[in-house]
Amino acid sequence: MGNHRILDAQAKDITAEDTWYALFTSELPDGVAAKTTQLSELLNKSERLDVILPLSDILAPQGLLTEVLAMIANHSSRVGLWADTSISTDQLDQLLAACKDSERPLLNALDLVVLYQPGFGDGRSFSQARHLRQQGFEGEIRIAGDFGRDQIVYLQRAGVDSFIIRAENVTDDIQAAFSVLPSSYDGSVASQLPMFRKQA
Repeated sequence: MGNHRILDAQAKDITAEDTWYALFTSELPDGVAAKTTQLSELLNKSERLDVILPLSDILAPQGLLTEVLAMIANHSSRVGLWADTSISTDQLDQLLAACKDSERPLLNALDLVVLYQPGFGDGRSFSQARHLRQQGFEGEIRIAGDFGRDQIVYLQRAGVDSFIIRAENVTDDIQAAFSVLPSSYDGSVASQLPMFRKQA
């Protein structure tokens, strides 16, 4: 991922501090994590890594996701999931409900969810992020893939905490893309002043 940078919600480059490893699969898109690991490597390491697993329908049947997560949890310090926009919010709910522990739902056990947006015009990652927040997810939501700098502030409003951006797009003026909109009309942010009292 040398050609990508990870920026937090204040546009600070946190790439050097990032400790996440994505579990390598043939479907793993470029830019989901700074580092990758093979399952065999992970299981044979004495060191406990922060691991991002793919969230897919294949893991849903017969509690396979629960078993995989339990196995990975024994060899990792923190667990995250990545999903692309092909997974709907209903499927996300089904997958997360399929592996609920009676005392600790999977959603609360996760430290990170990476949402991969394969195309600029594909806005389903906005819905996924918002849905995760509405379901009570308090961990970090990270966006990767093809999104524009003009979408960053809207992704933040949807609940995204950090952004994986191509290195060539991290310019000196990237901070401007993280600036809060002067006004909004969706009602998700309460304003102290009515719209007509705000100064331009």
